[in-house]
Amino acid sequence: MKKFESTIMLSLTLSLMFLALSYTIQFEARAAEQTIFEDDLESYDIGAFPSGGGWQLWYSGMGSAYQLIVEGVYSSPTKSLQLLGDYSTNWAAYSAKPIATDSPLIGFNVSVRVESLGDGDRDVARVGFATLVPPVYVTSYAPILFMDIGTIRVMGEGDLQSYVADRWYKVTVIMDRNVESYSLWIDDVLVGENLTVMTNNGPMTAGETSWEIEAFAVSQNYHSTRVYFDDVSIFSVFDVDPKLELEPTSGIAQTTLVGSGFAPNSEISVTWNGTTIHTVPNPLVTDGYGAFTAIITVLNQTVLGPYAVTVVDAMGNEATATFKVIPEFPSWIILPLFLFATLVGVVIKRKAFRPT
Repeated sequence: MKKFESTIMLSLTLSLMFLALSYTIQFEARAAEQTIFEDDLESYDIGAFPSGGGWQLWYSGMGSAYQLIVEGVYSSPTKSLQLLGDYSTNWAAYSAKPIATDSPLIGFNVSVRVESLGDGDRDVARVGFATLVPPVYVTSYAPILFMDIGTIRVMGEGDLQSYVADRWYKVTVIMDRNVESYSLWIDDVLVGENLTVMTNNGPMTAGETSWEIEAFAVSQNYHSTRVYFDDVSIFSVFDVDPKLELEPTSGIAQTTLVGSGFAPNSEISVTWNGTTIHTVPNPLVTDGYGAFTAIITVLNQTVLGPYAVTVVDAMGNEATATFKVIPEFPSWIILPLFLFATLVGVVIKRKAFRPT
């Protein structure tokens, strides 16, 4: 009896493990990232600011000569960006990479290294999304703060963990601009979930939203110590659930394609039974939410079908629907066909009601 119970328990355990694994795979397959910007800082000259990659120096800190690409201090070989602010004048070193996206889910990765700690309670390094408010002000949205005293802090939540000098930390943030919340990972460990988006001034004021973000920014603020940044990537996050509908699903080989759940801002290719087909509009590109609408027309089909209409985005997400071709008869044949169908119907009806 015990052996039988053990067998049942083992079978049940394996079944539950398989079910959990299946759900995990399905969940992972339904979410994806689309890179907006990526920079490992390896392509720039040592001693130069990376303006060639689109980076802007919003604030010069200790002076533009100190905001530069260095060699020998890096998260991945062999370079990183050094920033150095001027503590004596409270003048930060601020480097920003402008971005433009209408995706509601956006995020970033960046590696951060602080050269030395202090005894103050102000941020020595800051990373996050930002907007420049001329002439000399920056609004940071959900900034991640490396504090002078050796803690990593976010607005409204306080210290989330400690950090040490001269060590690289990978910071990952995913922000939902529809509900003004974000989650934070340090070295791929979740340390804050569904946090409320605040600015560097505290809660957002009426009418202020994270949709105003115009850049990703890194900075060295108080306590004049060198801070290094490396391996930057900014991305959008979207649900992968590709669907295709045809309106109508049958006819003379003309139909409207309605797609959803594809990669945002991605070019779509369309095939008709495996053959690439022209679309209107062309090129066909999804909107910021991964949706599209297009018209296709295929004439002179000799086979009634059904035909497979397949759409694929640039990331390989695919959906298929079927279209049945109904031939368009010439007007001269419609009346004879109608009379023939009527005659057949009458004959069948008379046979059905013949008295016995």
